[in-house]
Amino acid sequence: MQKVMAYLHSKKVDENRGEKEEVEIIGQNTENGVTTYIVKTQAGVKCTAIFNPFSCAYYAADVYGVIREG
Repeated sequence: MQKVMAYLHSKKVDENRGEKEEVEIIGQNTENGVTTYIVKTQAGVKCTAIFNPFSCAYYAADVYGVIREG
């Protein structure tokens, strides 16, 4: 498993970015050339994330992209 720093939606500082936190990439899915990552936050939340090559940063959707098990 790979750990990366990601901006978390739940820790939004302004319109564009939240605070960064280390997350663990636990999976990924590529469709039509777009890769969506499945990450686990330090709080244990599993959610979707994307990598923006223009800002060279990961963005975790820990509010609207939460993955519930079962």
